[in-house]
Amino acid sequence: MFFASIRYPRRMFAETGPGVHRGTGQSWKKMIICRYINVMKNVWIASLFLFFSFPLWSQGNPQGSAGGSAEQAAAETPAAVAAAAVEEAELPELDIETLLRQRITELAQEHLGVPYKYAGVTPEGFDCTGLVYFVYREAAGMEVSRSSVGIWNSGKKIPLAQVQPGDVLVFTTVRPGASHAGIVLENGPGGILFIHAASQGSKTGVIISNLNENYYRARIMGARSYF
Repeated sequence: MFFASIRYPRRMFAETGPGVHRGTGQSWKKMIICRYINVMKNVWIASLFLFFSFPLWSQGNPQGSAGGSAEQAAAETPAAVAAAAVEEAELPELDIETLLRQRITELAQEHLGVPYKYAGVTPEGFDCTGLVYFVYREAAGMEVSRSSVGIWNSGKKIPLAQVQPGDVLVFTTVRPGASHAGIVLENGPGGILFIHAASQGSKTGVIISNLNENYYRARIMGARSYF
């Protein structure tokens, strides 16, 4: 561009005398120098413009999206960072054991009122260990014994005062030794609440009982945990 600006055909400078332009009376060499100075001035101005505008371009979104850059800036404001911290503090993540215990108790309670059925292991009807077996398998993917004796012998022994939701209570009812089981729902000031499939009594089927009730308090053998 620079050389195109200064390479003029000689006919543009028809001379009236040696080295003199006809129209202006100036030396054609002097005119070329003036043109050169104007071109260099324009190049200098353009260079300054590019130099000072480049930092503004470089602060944009790496993908060239102005909208994305604005959203990113808004997300990094102190207010946004504080709100995210509060949200995280108010919604702590549950550990795996707590989550599984919760799923076990919730699924068990979904089957309240299902009738008692000897050897039953489906929502059409449960016996006591059938309910425990079904809930543990469906809610936690855990296989427990289908017999009260098997539960008593396989689970981890824990004191009644330390049972948590999802642990299993084992009773001796119709015969000596382990013969009944239920899933703990709550261990609080009012006693230990558990859900089980009862085959006899004023209520049968899947019900919730309290270990403080005379019948169950007299027949409790202990508790087992699979966590």
